[in-house]
Amino acid sequence: MLGEPAKAKMREVVNSGTPERLVRDAVRWRVGNAYYSFLREIYTVVRLRAMGIDLRVQPLADALFRVDAWVGRKVVSLRVGNKKFRQGESAGRKTRPEQLLADVLPRFEFSAIELSPATKVGRVHLPSAEHIHQAAAGLSD
Repeated sequence: MLGEPAKAKMREVVNSGTPERLVRDAVRWRVGNAYYSFLREIYTVVRLRAMGIDLRVQPLADALFRVDAWVGRKVVSLRVGNKKFRQGESAGRKTRPEQLLADVLPRFEFSAIELSPATKVGRVHLPSAEHIHQAAAGLSD
């Protein structure tokens, strides 16, 4: 379902003058990042649920509101820090769930699990046990 549209787009970009290897590497990079992000989210949810946190997820909540998971009125964002897109309290290019859900009543509480940038290519970058325990403590109160 996605293969043919992706191949058509790649041909279009190559035909516009971008080297085929560069296009192929860019698509591989983007697909890899999306896959690793998915694995990171699932790993985190499973670990927190195993600790007794009734964490919920919904792909539409993620797509529309940038909410990776929630429990009650507590919203969790999982991200790898990146100054260009979003890191710490800096604005970055990506819209935060705090902005998208600012007018909702009763109000949500927001927390983030932010990992430092990955240091190894080709390996999924997962939250440490410390990240998981800190998140669990914040979600349990």
